[in-house]
Amino acid sequence: MVAQTLDDEFLALLCEDEDLVRTEFDAIIAANWGEPPLPPAPRPPVPATPYRDASRPHWRNRVPAGRPARQRSPPSRKAGDA
Repeated sequence: MVAQTLDDEFLALLCEDEDLVRTEFDAIIAANWGEPPLPPAPRPPVPATPYRDASRPHWRNRVPAGRPARQRSPPSRKAGDA
């Protein structure tokens, strides 16, 4: 039990010094991983196609100002539909 108590006291003593813990952590990380990877390159712009008309705004942008957008209800059943 004495060894366990000594280990706990030693660990508590080490963890009290935040600068020591941070320095050791940074050294471990630098030794194992080195430099962080570069961020991914930006995606190239999407070219305009005959199927995508860039001159027309998206449908959400066509709602008049001051009027909230609404969610559409499901289609109603007509006579004869199953």
